[in-house]
Amino acid sequence: MRSYNILFALIFLIISSCSKDDEINQLNETILDLQSQITKLNSQINDFSNQIAQLSSENMDLNNANSNYLNQISQLNNQLNIFEDLIQDYIDQIQVLTENNEILQNDSDYLNSQVQVLQEKINLIESGSAEEGIYLFTKLDINDPPFNGTMWDLPDLIKPSDYTIYSNSEYAGIQTRLFYDTSIPDFVDYPAHIYTINFGDGLTLDFEIHTDFSEQEAFSINQKYAPLIGQLGKELRKNIKSFEFLKGEYRASAQLTNDLSYANITLHLDWLNNIVETRPDGDRTEELFIHEAAHLSIDPYVYGEQEWIDAVNLDGNYLSKYAKDNPNSEDIAEVFQAYIAVKYFPERISNTLKDTILSVSLNRFKYFDSLNLDLSIYK
Repeated sequence: MRSYNILFALIFLIISSCSKDDEINQLNETILDLQSQITKLNSQINDFSNQIAQLSSENMDLNNANSNYLNQISQLNNQLNIFEDLIQDYIDQIQVLTENNEILQNDSDYLNSQVQVLQEKINLIESGSAEEGIYLFTKLDINDPPFNGTMWDLPDLIKPSDYTIYSNSEYAGIQTRLFYDTSIPDFVDYPAHIYTINFGDGLTLDFEIHTDFSEQEAFSINQKYAPLIGQLGKELRKNIKSFEFLKGEYRASAQLTNDLSYANITLHLDWLNNIVETRPDGDRTEELFIHEAAHLSIDPYVYGEQEWIDAVNLDGNYLSKYAKDNPNSEDIAEVFQAYIAVKYFPERISNTLKDTILSVSLNRFKYFDSLNLDLSIYK
C-alpha cells in the first residue's frame, strides 16, 4: 500500500508540474502576444505619422479646405481614433491580467510602459500635425453655435503647474494711474500700488493695484497672479501695458486706445475670486487671461482684414452665442482659447469636443496659423 501512495504522489507531482509548466507557457504566450500587438501598432503609428507628414508637405492653404481635403483628414482622424481605442484595449487587458494575478508585476509594468510610449507618440503626432496646420477631426454638421461662452463651456485648459515665463517683480510704490472702472463704467485716475512684472522673454507689464488694498494685500495679489500671466504666450502679452486690480463683483474687461498707449485689463477681485476661481469644473483664471489678452494683442490686427472675413464666411458659423451676438468684438477672443486647446493641448480635450470646435472654426484656425503667432510657450 505504501508503494501505491508513493506512486500516486509521484503522479500528482508530475501532473502538477505539467500543469504549472502549461500555465507558465500560457502566460508567456499571453505576454508575447501582447508584445507583438504593441509592436505592430507601433509600426502602424509610424506609417500614420508619415502620412501626416506627406499631407503637411502639400501645404494646404485656407482656400483648399474642400471636400477631398476634408475626406483625407476624416480618414486620418478615424485611423487615429482606432489607434487610441487599441491602446485603451491593451491597457484594459493588462489591468485584468494583473488583477487576476495572471502576469507578474514586472511584466505588467513593462507592458504598461510600452503602451504609454505609444500613447505619448500619438499625442505628439496629433499636436505636431496641428502645429503644421493639419487638423485631424471628423466634420460634424453643426448649424448653430455649440457653446454659450467658450471661457465657461470649454474645459479648464491651463494648469497652475504648466510652465510660466514669469521672472520677477519690482515694487515701485504708490502712483496715480488711469483705471477703467467697470462699476461706473468710466476711466478714472486712482492711486495704486505699482509692480513692474518682468518676463524671461524680455516683455514687461505693470500691476496697478488700487490702494483700497493694503500694501500686504497688494504683495499677495502680485505673488498670486504674476506667475499665471507668465503662462500666456508672448503674442498674447505683447500689447498689454497693465493689469488693473479693483475690489467689487464686476466682470473683467479689456480696454485699449487706437495707438495702444493704453491697453489695460481690469480685474475686479471679488468677481475673480468668487466666480472665476471657484467653479466646480475648474478654475478659469488662466482662460480668462487668454480671452482678455486676445482683445488687446490679437483683435487690433485681425478684425477688418479680408482674410479674416473670408475665414469667417467659409466657416459659416460661430463657436459661441456670445461671439455670434458680438461678431466684431468677441469672435476672436471666443475662438482663441479653443485654438490653443486644439493646437497645443489636444490630449486635454475629448475627441468629440475637438471635432465640434474644428467643424465650426477650421478656417479661422488656418488664418491664425498664417499669422505665425509666437505661442511657443505652449509647446
